[in-house]
Amino acid sequence: MLRRTWWLIPGAALLAAGVGCGIAIRRDLSTVPPGQVGFDDMCGLQEYFDALDIKTSPPPRIVSALDLEGESGGKPVRGGKEKFAFDNDFLLRHVRRVLHANWRRLPDKLDSVDRVEIEVNWSEKAGTKRVATDADSELTVAGETFALPYHPCLSELLYGEPLYRQRRLMWGLPLPRPVPDAGAPNAPGGRADAGPPDASAPAMSDAGRRD
Repeated sequence: MLRRTWWLIPGAALLAAGVGCGIAIRRDLSTVPPGQVGFDDMCGLQEYFDALDIKTSPPPRIVSALDLEGESGGKPVRGGKEKFAFDNDFLLRHVRRVLHANWRRLPDKLDSVDRVEIEVNWSEKAGTKRVATDADSELTVAGETFALPYHPCLSELLYGEPLYRQRRLMWGLPLPRPVPDAGAPNAPGGRADAGPPDASAPAMSDAGRRD
């Protein structure tokens, strides 16, 4: 028997029936074992999760969710759907970087809006949520919704916190120090949400972002 639980945070926007324009995979990691993608930080997210850990920024907000529970082969199965909102400078900077590095033909307005939403189907594996590999996710930009093909970096971005915490401990990586406000005495300069550059992230020029 399948039990369905639905909850919706008040004020969350309804899913827009936007028409996609053919977003496609730019960087194919389909032959890389899923665990290796995270442990090798192939998505350049260690500094992102470190910053969330020291409260540089709140994580993306879950604005709606659908949870499903059932059985398969006599074993309990959990899954569902969640929509995340990226709506501050820090979160937008990182979600744009991940999107541009791994997908092409992205919406033109992606770099100018102040809110990006991503809705995914998820399933629980080894006690951890992961984006479902057999269905497109949905990217909403400026009220339009586009089909977003599966890519492991999306799963790492949304559900990678436990893995990246384990990775930091395994490699003995120090947590960064919170950056003082730029206006404070002896501040090193730069925005407080900027943090160190993402050295492990793939380089991408503005000219090469879109086809």
